[in-house]
Amino acid sequence: MSDLLVPSLDHLKQAYAVTSRATQITPLLESAVLARETGAARVFIKPESLQWAGSFKVRGAYWRLKQLSTEEARKGVVAYSSGNFAQGLAAAGQALGIPVTIVMPIDAPTAKRDATAGYGARVVLTDHGERAREEVAAAKAREIAETEGLALLHPFDDPEIVAGQAGAIAGRSITLGGRCVDRHD
Repeated sequence: MSDLLVPSLDHLKQAYAVTSRATQITPLLESAVLARETGAARVFIKPESLQWAGSFKVRGAYWRLKQLSTEEARKGVVAYSSGNFAQGLAAAGQALGIPVTIVMPIDAPTAKRDATAGYGARVVLTDHGERAREEVAAAKAREIAETEGLALLHPFDDPEIVAGQAGAIAGRSITLGGRCVDRHD
């Protein structure tokens, strides 16, 4: 994993260069209604639900898997998620030939569990009872990583995953002539 806390623009562009070859180009749509409702000059929507794995999460998962060592990729990865990251990581793993284990709470939506397994991931269900579901799933993922020697991936608190996901915006900025579409000062 990278030592970066916040990926640089160059890092985002590098992630975009790799992930754009493996993911779908999704449109950037301008919404006059949202601009009017929010008081913004312009509002753009990027419908990543059109992505081949159903969300932008596949971008971060794909980029993160590309950062694995040869040995880590051979052994596989484990992560916990109850939804879109689970599907994105499973789909990216399938595309790259990397074994993926996903720990999901037993009450995760059946459609999410089935889609994750459909992408070839091994799905391990946890029963959290009265405890926090993320905490229980994370503990089980850590246990699997330790006992099976798998790389443990965090679903969102990982600068490489952030770079892969945000790279699409850096890439879109490039295609808009490098201008910042909207500033958040």
